Amino acid sequence: MGQYERHVFVCTSGETCPEQGDTEKFVKILRERARQVGQPGDVRVNKAGCFSQCGRGPMIVFYPEDVWYAGVQESDLDEIFTSHIVGGRPVERLRYDPEKPGANKVSEAELAEIKKAAAARATEPDGPAVAWKRVAPTADVPANGMKEFSVEGVNVLIVHTGEAFVAFQATCPHEAIPLEQGVHDGATLTCFEHMWQFDLKTGAPMGDALEGLRGYRLKEDRGELYIAL
Repeated sequence: MGQYERHVFVCTSGETCPEQGDTEKFVKILRERARQVGQPGDVRVNKAGCFSQCGRGPMIVFYPEDVWYAGVQESDLDEIFTSHIVGGRPVERLRYDPEKPGANKVSEAELAEIKKAAAARATEPDGPAVAWKRVAPTADVPANGMKEFSVEGVNVLIVHTGEAFVAFQATCPHEAIPLEQGVHDGATLTCFEHMWQFDLKTGAPMGDALEGLRGYRLKEDRGELYIAL
């Protein structure tokens, strides 16, 4: 069986999967769910490169079962986790079966349309579309410290750097360890589990870290913190 009972690969860097859904977020959601139910040591959720099935994403692949999912949306993740990861039953309605091995990309014209739609979304005005969600009073975050909060089901880490507040994903991308259990010096955040480090300004990986942190826009208004998810 290897080191894990189940290995889950989410396409996060293919030609179209990241443009058809927030696949980076998919990884974080699945890792966090595994942590919440006490399975981080049994299930390994990894980011993956292109599966050469471009246009049929977002795609997720499960091993050792060799189950491929296509067209996965964020709203499908809870069912995938509960049915497949916990219950061992693949979600048949999302199962991918092109009936032929190898690359199965959609046509160049369809790929162009997918990229065009993604580009249009990326250039939409960042005005009324931004929905600010209240996190907590600024006083709830220790001076020069950090604290994890849940905002509409998303766990986020708020850090007081000594000069400002910043927000990142709540768990380390390595093994879904709560970053709140680590430490920071105002510039670098360190996870004690495997000593992965991250730049507090950008979330970029430092030292031995192989992945960075997802950051969130944060603002302070009259003693309250608000985040854009």
